[in-house]
Amino acid sequence: MEIVRLGLGKLPFAAGLFWKTFVVVVILVVVTWFLVVRFGGYRMTAADYGGTTISTVLFAYLVHLWLMPGGPHDGQ
Repeated sequence: MEIVRLGLGKLPFAAGLFWKTFVVVVILVVVTWFLVVRFGGYRMTAADYGGTTISTVLFAYLVHLWLMPGGPHDGQ
């Protein structure tokens, strides 16, 4: 697995793992929103779309770090 380090203090990033993680997180978010809106009676607001988008990407990155071999630090 190739780990690329780009800007911002050379944060670790494995593109393949991130995109797989991102797809799973997006599916979970969509299913959760469906259940909350359908059965919880919640009405989505404009802020929900932006907040969900930002938090989904951040959460996917954090899960990607957790799943990376060796964790967020690969010994370099």
